[in-house]
Amino acid sequence: MSKVEFMNDAYTEDGLRLPMIHFPSEEKDICVIFIHGMCGTIIDNYFATVWGDILVANNIGFIYEHNRGHSIENDIVMKDGSFRRYGCMYEIFEECLYDIDLAITKAKELGYKKIILLGHSYGCNKVIYYYYKRKPDILGVVLASAPDMIGSHISNDKDYKHFIMEAKKNIDNNEPTKLLHKMIENYIYFSSQTYYNWYKENSNLDNLPVIRNPKHWEQFSQIDVPILTFSGSIEEDWYLHLDLLKEKAIKCNYFKSLIISDSGHTYKGKEKESGKIILNWIKSIK
Repeated sequence: MSKVEFMNDAYTEDGLRLPMIHFPSEEKDICVIFIHGMCGTIIDNYFATVWGDILVANNIGFIYEHNRGHSIENDIVMKDGSFRRYGCMYEIFEECLYDIDLAITKAKELGYKKIILLGHSYGCNKVIYYYYKRKPDILGVVLASAPDMIGSHISNDKDYKHFIMEAKKNIDNNEPTKLLHKMIENYIYFSSQTYYNWYKENSNLDNLPVIRNPKHWEQFSQIDVPILTFSGSIEEDWYLHLDLLKEKAIKCNYFKSLIISDSGHTYKGKEKESGKIILNWIKSIK
């Protein structure tokens, strides 16, 4: 793996210290900022380290930011020395704005002139929301295995309506951090505040509505920079409708999509292939 720099002195606007790993480039032209998915860490996301190596070898910087949703549960150090409990089971989606703001600020402090935001899985939803709200001056967007978070959950979990009612009741009883009574999709326990924030009606997280496919995708349609999106061929169906994403990206001036054969959600065995896809796309938009 390339020589990396650990950054442990960066704080969000609301005071959270978020650790980042920087794959430094000798040239300070382009930096790719990686936004991980649910519970992600750089240890879980081995493919991201391969991508970082490939990019740095081609004079493109790479930053892996651990946002407040990293790991299932964690205690994040605050600027005042206290701790705040976060992790995927406690995060609020809209707070991703602070986390991505910080990563872009650090990249610019390091001297990089151009930024590309790269989301993986749930990180794609954060990148889309960030672009919609902030309209950042960036070179482009990469959406790796972009999910329909709302549609897929409602399709997979028959207890959805009961969970919504339970979460709302706990919030109304001033117990927003109380965990729901059973695991979500047999995978993770959620706090009431997180579940309700993510899955309530008209949630901001509903920004890739592949399954219900409304006529207008409010957030996604506002992206007016180049987009690269890809998924693995053996991922679930809702990851594979990349032609639909192209159709809905009505302001995008250059849209490229690929399905990587024999690949799953973390591109095992396809790390280099997927990394080279990103590299070649960056070369095409420089």
